[in-house]
Amino acid sequence: MTIRAIARPAEVAGQRDKCPLLAFFEEQSKQHADDFADLAALLTFTANQGTPSNDSKFKHLSGTDGLFEFKTNGGLRVFCFWDDGSLIICTHGVVKKSQKADPDEVKRAAKMKKEYEKAKQDGTLSHV
Repeated sequence: MTIRAIARPAEVAGQRDKCPLLAFFEEQSKQHADDFADLAALLTFTANQGTPSNDSKFKHLSGTDGLFEFKTNGGLRVFCFWDDGSLIICTHGVVKKSQKADPDEVKRAAKMKKEYEKAKQDGTLSHV
């Protein structure tokens, strides 16, 4: 299983590409170190063993067109979708504040998924 994150080209040459998931990881590794360690272990498990069958760790977001989320008990969430059956594309992460996924964050993930699919269809998508 391969897991990748969406990044957009940097606005200034020589700067690192903008990756919402990487920014989330950097922030959460400091603010919620224990929960971040759980998230890192979950992603590593998925890469090596496949997605967990437990809905409390990985689940489809009902009412969406193929969006899923990785979940930790402490509230960290990473939105993602499948590409070609063996590639998981992560859009971004959030700290969940309520029982249900924030509709604005779900819309953001859906928009990023559409942009990814369009770039793939147009031949402008690159995996780096």
